Amino acid sequence: MGVLVAILSVIVAGLGYVVFNLNRKVVKQEQIIESQVAYLRNVSYLIQESKIYVEQLDEKGAFRSDDEVGVFFNFMKEIQDIINAYRLPEDYGKTSK
Repeated sequence: MGVLVAILSVIVAGLGYVVFNLNRKVVKQEQIIESQVAYLRNVSYLIQESKIYVEQLDEKGAFRSDDEVGVFFNFMKEIQDIINAYRLPEDYGKTSK
């Protein structure tokens, strides 16, 4: 009977260590994911702000397309349109509770 208790104790201790170790790894991965989501949301915010700024500049009509600055501005608008595709949805990374 004593040998059985000893074997079960070793098994329980081993399984306890496995669960503890796996939980520690999951918590670490969750922290990494949270920091990456925060980074991606910041990048998405910057994309949104640059879109607004380019649209404001375009509304003023200060840049004509027949000079070098106007050509560059039109190229910048095209780049902004491409970048806009990488914006994240507003609820990206938020957990539903």
